[in-house]
Amino acid sequence: MNDGDKPSAKAVEDFHTNSDLDTRPGSQHHTLGPGGNQAAPGNHTHDGGSSPQILAGYVITGSRGSDAWRQSVNALLVRLGAKDNSTA
Repeated sequence: MNDGDKPSAKAVEDFHTNSDLDTRPGSQHHTLGPGGNQAAPGNHTHDGGSSPQILAGYVITGSRGSDAWRQSVNALLVRLGAKDNSTA
């Protein structure tokens, strides 16, 4: 093949037969899906279907009317990226 020639679609497909698809974060190719080594699709919703559920694994504790509960919710929001400018 000359430098200016492009490989055929079949040649490219054959070359990718043994690709490192989704095997690790640094893989050359990733499918779309919720797995740790997959890419998130553009329409993902963080509902646990097409991507991980956004609050999965977080626990809110305390009685809802208590300061402990409010602090638990506040800590959860801060962990997710919210800035806490509240006062006591």
